[in-house]
Amino acid sequence: MSQELQVIQDCYDLSLLVLKRVQQFPRNQRYGLGRSIESRMEWILALLLRCKYSPRGEKDGILRDVNIELEVLRFQIRQAIELQAMPQQSQSAITEKLIVVGQQVGGWRKSLQPSEGDRK
Repeated sequence: MSQELQVIQDCYDLSLLVLKRVQQFPRNQRYGLGRSIESRMEWILALLLRCKYSPRGEKDGILRDVNIELEVLRFQIRQAIELQAMPQQSQSAITEKLIVVGQQVGGWRKSLQPSEGDRK
């Protein structure tokens, strides 16, 4: 397998972790909240891949959308825990990975902004 951008690899790892937890949801939560979480993870990965191949001028908008989707995912994970569909101990592992991916996306966005030398 070729070398992937670290943020994409970390998001993929996050998606595996989340999908394993969703498979353990009670039936009444698996097909509503669980499916929504699965779809959101797929969408976040798709946005990151789209950004990887997009022209520089389009990347910031796509990465902004990734940040929004990550924030919604955080709330869905919290909701799953409060509804007792996901064990509390899962939250810390998932939250740590969400923070890492969010920081990487923020760093990517920052790298797209012109530096002081470029503005002159």
